[in-house]
Amino acid sequence: MSGSLHTERPPRRPGRPRKDEEQGTDVRDRLLVAATELAVEQGFERCGLREIAARAEVSSGMISYYFKDRQGLYEAMVQRAFDRIATRIAGLAASASDEAYGEGAGDRLDELVRIQVEALSEDPWLPQLLLRELLANPDETVRESLGDRMSGGPLKVMTEWLRGEQERGVLRSDFDPALMALTVSSLTAFPFLMVSLIGKKIGLAEGEEFAAHLAAHNQKFLAHGLRAPAKENEK
Repeated sequence: MSGSLHTERPPRRPGRPRKDEEQGTDVRDRLLVAATELAVEQGFERCGLREIAARAEVSSGMISYYFKDRQGLYEAMVQRAFDRIATRIAGLAASASDEAYGEGAGDRLDELVRIQVEALSEDPWLPQLLLRELLANPDETVRESLGDRMSGGPLKVMTEWLRGEQERGVLRSDFDPALMALTVSSLTAFPFLMVSLIGKKIGLAEGEEFAAHLAAHNQKFLAHGLRAPAKENEK
């Protein structure tokens, strides 16, 4: 991508950003948003760093300053996506009192499913990038770091929330909450991974309609598998 952004100014070495670049919207956040938008449009592996900087309307040197390199930007994107999911699930757990939902409102499994689908609708590139990282990267340090991010982020928060829902008696107590968290995550992530590959062949199209359809499907599917029987729920 060409433009005056890269032709009017000579390249500068990594260092503290200029004062004018520190003003307004945070430059780091703008770069993350730009990288995410381009990842959704064309895949992160196809995004040039200059293209990302141009979308964010900053110099390409800002990527070096804030993220060091392409791998650092990638890791920050993944962490941002994980943090957003974890924050929403934590918010769901924080409103766990019956008063927050009204008498007879029951469990919040549907809301958990909605949060998962909504989050991946915003970051549909995430499952594909994670799969590529797991399959193609032989570096155990990188894999360990990714595992720490995943297990210590949304999955940890979700597991604790599901265990709490079991203790409340609204979810079945004969399931391992950690496996339940993996199941809920997989039912959301895998369809987003596959719809871009085979969606058209099986009558599914990417977009808001797919996300809504997936959320409704998973809510019905999990309702029969995870919700506690009426007698257990009435304890």
